[in-house]
Amino acid sequence: MRRLVSTLFALTTVAATMAAQAPVHAATHPDLTGTWTLDPKNSAGMGVPQAMTLRITKDAKLITFAKAFATPGGEQRSLLMAKLDGSATRNTLGTQGITVDFDLAASWDGPTLVVKTTANVAGQTLNQVDRWTVSADGKTLRQDTIITSPQSGQAKLTFTRQ
Repeated sequence: MRRLVSTLFALTTVAATMAAQAPVHAATHPDLTGTWTLDPKNSAGMGVPQAMTLRITKDAKLITFAKAFATPGGEQRSLLMAKLDGSATRNTLGTQGITVDFDLAASWDGPTLVVKTTANVAGQTLNQVDRWTVSADGKTLRQDTIITSPQSGQAKLTFTRQ
């Protein structure tokens, strides 16, 4: 179960930024688009992959996250999308022969994007909150994650803009 939750965490780390450009006051929010590379030396916690590349794109209505990451089980890839209107977005991911639906809801807390994720994993509800911040110079993206069920855990991921 721990490996499944760790793998699902790795798949959903990118999901947290899915509604990154909410339409209200978009000019005051940081730009999350571009290609980001995990800085493993400045990352720690549950489910942190060995390496990860995250590519974020968006248009007027949709933001897309393409992710490739290394795990002890080999390379994993995911593609996640979200509407930019702030409504909950359903994403379906498969791993280890299991398909899981994730519901994501995002909102801004000042310059921080807060994303709440819920999913049913092996009969248990996963609750995850991600707080995304971008450095003042726009070169570093930070993700602080708290998972409250089915296992409690935290992770702090740092990415650098390519």
